[in-house]
Amino acid sequence: MPRLAAPAGSARSADLARLAAPAGPARSAALARLPRLAAPAGPPDGAILIVTDAAADAEVPPACRGRAGDFPAGQAERDHRALALLLDLSAPVEVAAGAPAATAGGSLARKDATGNGQPLRQGRPRKPRVTLPVILAVQAVLSARLVIANTAFQDEALYLWAGRAELAHWTGGSLLPPYPVYFSGAPVIYPPLGAAVASIGGLAAARCLSLAFMLAATVMLHGVTRRIFDRRSALFAAALFAGTGSAQFLGALATYDAMALALLAAAMWLGVRAAGSKPRTRLALLAGAGLLLALANATKYASALFDPAVLATVMLYAWMTGGRKAGLRAAAIPFAALAAALGAAIVAGGHAYWYGITSSTLTRASGPSPPAGILYLSGEWIGVIVVLAIVGAVTVTVTSRSLAAKVLAWVLAATSLLAPLEQARIHTLTSLFKHVGYGALFASIVAGFALAALPLVVPRAKARRAARLAGAATILAGLLGCTTSSAAYDGWPNTTRVTAALSRLLRPHGRYLAEDDDILAYYLQGRVPWVQWTSTWFFRYTDPSDGKVLLGIPAYAAAIREGYFTVIVLSFGDTLTTDKAIERDIAEDGNYQLVSSQPYRTSSFRGDYRIWVHRTQAKR
Repeated sequence: MPRLAAPAGSARSADLARLAAPAGPARSAALARLPRLAAPAGPPDGAILIVTDAAADAEVPPACRGRAGDFPAGQAERDHRALALLLDLSAPVEVAAGAPAATAGGSLARKDATGNGQPLRQGRPRKPRVTLPVILAVQAVLSARLVIANTAFQDEALYLWAGRAELAHWTGGSLLPPYPVYFSGAPVIYPPLGAAVASIGGLAAARCLSLAFMLAATVMLHGVTRRIFDRRSALFAAALFAGTGSAQFLGALATYDAMALALLAAAMWLGVRAAGSKPRTRLALLAGAGLLLALANATKYASALFDPAVLATVMLYAWMTGGRKAGLRAAAIPFAALAAALGAAIVAGGHAYWYGITSSTLTRASGPSPPAGILYLSGEWIGVIVVLAIVGAVTVTVTSRSLAAKVLAWVLAATSLLAPLEQARIHTLTSLFKHVGYGALFASIVAGFALAALPLVVPRAKARRAARLAGAATILAGLLGCTTSSAAYDGWPNTTRVTAALSRLLRPHGRYLAEDDDILAYYLQGRVPWVQWTSTWFFRYTDPSDGKVLLGIPAYAAAIREGYFTVIVLSFGDTLTTDKAIERDIAEDGNYQLVSSQPYRTSSFRGDYRIWVHRTQAKR
C-alpha cells in the first residue's frame, strides 16, 4: 500500500494524539482510524513525521517530506491536514529524529542530515501480486505478436537499408546517398546498429532490438517512479506505459524511436538516481544523464522536444530531496554536458547534418491536417493516461506542501501534451502515433501514483473494490492499446506479392521508379544497387533534347517519353497526385506495358500495386 510522508513539526505528542481522537460525530469514523503514538514524548525540533506501510514497506515518497514547524498549528487545521496527507489512515506513524522514537505497530526510520534515509524493516513485507518481471513479460508478448504481422514499414526499410549502406561504406568505402541531408536522425547511430542485427536474424531480429529498447524504457520508468513515489505507483506506471498502443507499436518497429525513448528514460533515471549520492558519484551520474540526452537527440532529432521535461524532473526531484541549491546544480550539470556534446556533434557533422536537422525537424513543412483532428486522435491513443496524470497531479497538489513536488507532478502530466500540441501547430499527423508515446512515458509516472492512491482515498470498506477498479483501469488501457497498435501495424500494405512480381522483372542496369522504393529496395538490396532506384516523392531529370533541368511531375513526364525507366511501380497511396500524373504520362507515351496488378489493403485503404515494363524490356 503506498505511503506518504506528512510534514512534522515540534508539536507535542498530545497534539498528535488528538488527531486520533474523534472531534465530532461527522469526523469520528475517519479520525478513529488515525494512528496513535505509543511514546509519551513528542518529536524534537527538526524531526520528520512519516506515514509508513509496515506491510508493504515501500520507500517514503520525497514529494511529501517536511521539516519541523511545517505542521499546522490549529487543531482543526491539523485534523484537515492529516486527513489530506495521511491517505492510508490505517498506517502507523513513525517519528525520525536524532534518537528514533517508538511507534505503535510500525517501523522505525532514521534520517540523515539531508532527510534521506530508509525505514528499518520489520517482518516479511507483503509482495504485490503483479511484479515488474510480469509486466515486462506481458509487454514483450504484446509487441512480439506484431513482429511478424506485416512486412517492412517504409521507415524500417529505409533505415535498415541505409544502415547496410553505412556499414559497407565503413568497411569498403562504397558510395553513399546524402542521408544526413534528409534523415530525421543521425544515419550513423541507429541505422548501422539495426542493420547489423538484421544481418543476423532479418527484419524480425531488428524489431526485437526495438523491443529490448522499449523493455529497458519500462524498467527505467519503474525506477524513476519508485524513487519519486513508491513501489505500487511504480508498478502501475510501468503497466500503464507498457499497455499503451505506442509502446506496443514501437516495440515491434525497427526504427530509431525505441532507442531514443530508452535513452531519454535512462537519462531521467540517472538524474533522479543522482539525488542523495556522494558528490563524485552525483557528478558522474548527472553528467552521464546529459550525455545520454545528447545521444537520444542525435538518434532522433525530435526527441529534443522532451529534454526540458527530463531536466525539470531531475531538478525538481533534487530540489525536493536536497533543497533549492541542490536542484539548481542537478539541472546545470546535465544541461552543460548536453550542450557541450550536441555542440561538438553539430560541428563534427558539418553543413549536411545541420541542414538535415533544420529541414526535418526545426522547420518542418506544415501539413493539411486540422489541429482539432490531431488532438482528437491523440486523445484516443493516450487519453486514459492523460486523465489519470491530471488526477495524480491534483492529488499531489492537494496533499503535498512541497512546491517542488507540485510543480513536478504538473510537469510530468503536461509533458503528455507536447507532441500533440507541436504537431497541431504544424498541422501534420506524420509519426503522431509514435510521438505520443514519448509523452506517455512521463505522464505514466504521476498517472501510476493516481491509481496507487485510489484505494487510500475511499472508506476502508471500499478499499478492496477501489484496488480492483485501479487494476481494471490498467487492463482496460492495455486492451485499448492492443486495438490501436494492431490498427497502426496494419496501416501499410503487405509487399510480399509485389516484391515477388518485381523480382521476376529485374534487368541488369535497369532503372526502377516506385512509390514505396525504400521497401522494394530493402527486399531486393542484394540485386539492385541504390543508384538504380527513383521514388515518386522527388525527382530531378535533365531533358536530353534541350539540356533543361526539370523537377517533379514535368521531370517524370520527360523521363517516361525518353524511356528512362525500365520498370514503374505505382500504388496510388501517399503520392496519389503524382501517381495519377505518371499514369497519364504512361498512357500518352504508349511504350510501357501493364504486366501486373497486385491488390492490397490496409486498416484504412484498399488499392492495387500496378507494374509497367518498358516494351523494349518486356520482349526480353
